[in-house]
Amino acid sequence: MWLGVSLLAVGLEGIHSICYPIARDQATYLYIAQRLWEGKQLYLNLWDNKPPGIFFLYALFVKVFGTAMWSVGMVEILWLIMISCFIFIFAERYLGTAPAVIAVVLHAAWRASLGYWDAAQPENFLMLFVLAAFFLSSYSGKWRWLCDFISGILFGAAFWLKYTALAFVPLVLILPYLGFTWREDGLRLPPYTLSARDWVKRVGVWAAGFAGSVAAVLGYIRWVGAWPAMKEIQFQVLPRYNAMVFERASHYWLYAKYQISAGLGWWSLLVAAAAILVARYTHNLRSTLPVFLAAAMGSVCTAMQARLPSYGFETCYPFFAMLWGYLGVKVFQAFRLVSRQCWGRGWRLAAVLIWMVFANLIYLPLPHEVAQFKVYVNDLQAWGHDRDSFYRNYPWARPISHFDGQMHVIQYLRENSSPEDGVFVWGFEPLIYFQAQRNPPTRFVSNLALISPWTPPAWRLELIRNLAADPPEYIIVVRRDPVPMISFHYLDSDAYLRQRYPALREFVTSHYQRVDDYQDFAIYRHD
Repeated sequence: MWLGVSLLAVGLEGIHSICYPIARDQATYLYIAQRLWEGKQLYLNLWDNKPPGIFFLYALFVKVFGTAMWSVGMVEILWLIMISCFIFIFAERYLGTAPAVIAVVLHAAWRASLGYWDAAQPENFLMLFVLAAFFLSSYSGKWRWLCDFISGILFGAAFWLKYTALAFVPLVLILPYLGFTWREDGLRLPPYTLSARDWVKRVGVWAAGFAGSVAAVLGYIRWVGAWPAMKEIQFQVLPRYNAMVFERASHYWLYAKYQISAGLGWWSLLVAAAAILVARYTHNLRSTLPVFLAAAMGSVCTAMQARLPSYGFETCYPFFAMLWGYLGVKVFQAFRLVSRQCWGRGWRLAAVLIWMVFANLIYLPLPHEVAQFKVYVNDLQAWGHDRDSFYRNYPWARPISHFDGQMHVIQYLRENSSPEDGVFVWGFEPLIYFQAQRNPPTRFVSNLALISPWTPPAWRLELIRNLAADPPEYIIVVRRDPVPMISFHYLDSDAYLRQRYPALREFVTSHYQRVDDYQDFAIYRHD
């Protein structure tokens, strides 16, 4: 019953996700996934620096939803329902029903407040696979060996979404086999519930599933001939990209503090510390220990991404939401205890005042949540009335999204070109490729691989060769789209083209004429 109540609240919080536009990252996943169905190969024909798992997963979404603009929002809703079920089961097992309900509702509220940019990111699905692997590893019935094997496969899927999933290995291989009870026994870890021999067997079966999952992806990549490209991007360029965050950010710790404050919030860290003290004081630290350990693993998983993107904190949100729920219930119990003591001593006014203080604590976030819910309803109404206009004028768009300009370019290409005409976007707007159904003559679906100092100079030469060998009918140049935390400079695509990429500038000016200029998009057509 309480799970049903929680999911009802989740539905109210998450239903407005259906009107999300498609952000840059998600457009990249969708476009690459669509080309995979056409026989193109990841890394070899389609460049991106993320592990392959997210593109294989999005291939399913493209097959189901096609090119619908609302596809990512629908995926976000379905994911939110599934992860909410997992959060409820995990929290109820170690904290009880009331904290589980609060955790589910709070997590949904956090997700709703993040918006379209963080929807359906790899970290979201990573947590889904990790928790599913945990529950399967926890099973001790007749089919436990099969469950361990499938758990390994699912953890392998999480690994291919983000390599940082390895931070959760103890959650899957150790916590399920510890006997957590409500009896406090100092600070020692609980005893194992099975012998060392049986534990090694189960871990061995799990490892076989995990290794099989990893080997299957690597085997596929090698079979289609994309291994050299993957090796270069994932094992040479990607480490250089991650290391450059520390090299180029002169005040990295200030940046990290800001990202933590914006992504997780210092209140959540204070709540976690307070929850540990309360659990210790109330003698149930051992029973709640899995949640604290899981929160620590999620934090490590986030910290392993040096850039600390906002969506990276999804590996923390479920467990910190549980700690909020746990502390909230403990605060309620403390107020109830003090009120009963006051009532027992005849201090009735004091008892009433105590509950008034508690009521004010509960009321504190409600005005914001009510106002936010009204905004969600207004967005749904506007989206239902005129979707194209809503996407063009999306009220919560980030400055570099340029939805109005993108929709204009998409419409222009639909009306003035055919699918056989090549199109190249000098910028990071893969939504144009995806919605217009036009393809570039190169594997670089965004120019981040060409304007950043962590990429090989040979890639810029490769682009010129690709364009010269198969000149696209249209080239779109984007303005006001800098991404300094990735490219490590503040030049937009147009400025970089004019100032730092003379070969491409010469190619465009020699063979193309500007035929349209709308907001931050200049469209050039081949002479």
